[in-house]
Amino acid sequence: MTVSKTDTVIVVGFLILVQGTGALAGFWLPAIAPEVGQSLGLSPSLIAYPVLILYIFAMISSLMAGGFVTRFGAWRSSQAALILIGISHLMFMNGSLIFLMLGSIILGSAYGLLTPPASHLLSKIVTPKNRNLVFSIRFTGVPLGGILAGLLAPPIALEYGWRESMLVTILISIVVATGMQPFRKKWDNDRSKTSKIIRNPIADIKLVWKLTALKWVALSGLCMGAIQTTLTTYTVTMLVEDVKYNLIAAGIGLSAIQLASVFGRVGWGWFADRIENGLTALIIIAMASTLCALFTIFLSPSWPQLAVYCLCFCFGLVGMGWNGVYASEIARLSPPGEVGRTTGASFFITFSGVFLGPVIFASAYTITNTYSTTFLVTAIIGICSYFCILNAKRALPLHSP
Repeated sequence: MTVSKTDTVIVVGFLILVQGTGALAGFWLPAIAPEVGQSLGLSPSLIAYPVLILYIFAMISSLMAGGFVTRFGAWRSSQAALILIGISHLMFMNGSLIFLMLGSIILGSAYGLLTPPASHLLSKIVTPKNRNLVFSIRFTGVPLGGILAGLLAPPIALEYGWRESMLVTILISIVVATGMQPFRKKWDNDRSKTSKIIRNPIADIKLVWKLTALKWVALSGLCMGAIQTTLTTYTVTMLVEDVKYNLIAAGIGLSAIQLASVFGRVGWGWFADRIENGLTALIIIAMASTLCALFTIFLSPSWPQLAVYCLCFCFGLVGMGWNGVYASEIARLSPPGEVGRTTGASFFITFSGVFLGPVIFASAYTITNTYSTTFLVTAIIGICSYFCILNAKRALPLHSP
């Protein structure tokens, strides 16, 4: 299949929109948690439960995505994810706890469908010289969607009501899914109408596990996923409790992390292609994440505010900038035609880090009683990621990048 520059722009452009819509939808409810809590007479802190449900079903959906990609095509699977996103926010509009939980289940199922089909599509258009950069550009949709949710959701919810604000994401989902339709025939030409939709998901995990290099890269994703969620979960609290910032100043620190992740995802993708070695880039990212975590241990109110924000930015570059190179390496190390399956199984492992990171961090906090000191745990996880990638490199032939 001959791929033109126009084809590349169309595929990458739509995948950014799909990923961005997913992130926008995922961050929308947490961004208006106080309004939702006040409306339902609940503490805003309980928003953690819908988020937890989201990630549980994202893990399950990620494992099942391979069957959907093979049967219906990666393009159609991406459209299906968008429709599920719209349905999930339609459920949220009902406003009851039951429908909030149901909506979270549907949104999680959509979230798990985002990356496996995207990796399958990108594997068709990338070259060895641009693979990491193209995969990384696609992942900029996550921080961009998060930034938009923070900017749009609160004012719209305050002006029109939090239930009505869900219409924004519903409309965007429908528009993007409809806009993708004219290109479906071309990009789903490899679908198999006789392939099973539902298959044993354990088989996909076994496929990843028996390929030694792929296994170690997936385990590094678990570690980096733990670092990423710990960073986004505890930064504001740490800056308020340990550095004595007010909520607005602490929020700027989190914004610096999110902004840095945009530059980090593109920058690391470019760097990996420039040195023609994605695994080496991941090793550097793991080492830099460990160093940032170690610096965080020494944070105190005596630090200049600019230095604190610089550390947040640097941490965001590495702790949030690894995803594209990681997904690219998963695709590169996968057997031909199995990218959807291996990506789904690998991201199932990655999503596991979403739970492990905050749980381990919270447990360690009960011992240290300071959030900054507890980042020693994050540093240890970064070291684990480093050794995972090192093992992946050792499992490959010497001439392999």
